Amino acid sequence: MESTLNCSVTIDLDGEDGEIIISNKKQTLIISIGLSAITLRNFFSDLSDLYTYKKTKFKLEHYGSADYYLFVRDSNVIRIEEVRKPGGRDIYKFNLMDFLLTFEKGFQRFFAKLKKDGGLPLDDGMDDFMYPVNKDVTDSFNSFSKKLKK
Repeated sequence: MESTLNCSVTIDLDGEDGEIIISNKKQTLIISIGLSAITLRNFFSDLSDLYTYKKTKFKLEHYGSADYYLFVRDSNVIRIEEVRKPGGRDIYKFNLMDFLLTFEKGFQRFFAKLKKDGGLPLDDGMDDFMYPVNKDVTDSFNSFSKKLKK
């Protein structure tokens, strides 16, 4: 059965901020990220740990903002709470595997477009530590993707 979820990924390669949109007919989750070079690496790792039950929840912070996202695994459901400071909370629920596979597919498309446009692989002489899609980010994504395919 094909997923009813969609995922789009946008990352500003100059400013390092990004946006991941995951939606279906009932809900649209917009995940805003800052410092992509750090956030994405940790995000892929945390999602892998959620998938393998090494964690049942984790917090994704948006650097430069008090807002954050709380990801909680409850059996085959993932609940994501978008917490806004000083107040406010939205809750999203998705089938865990649909969410993870759709998320992975969205990033596969994003990385393929970067390769097509010449943004990947990075030039050898380029200092990539804070580049939003550096080697640590792509390695973390590849590890996440590999775990999903097992």
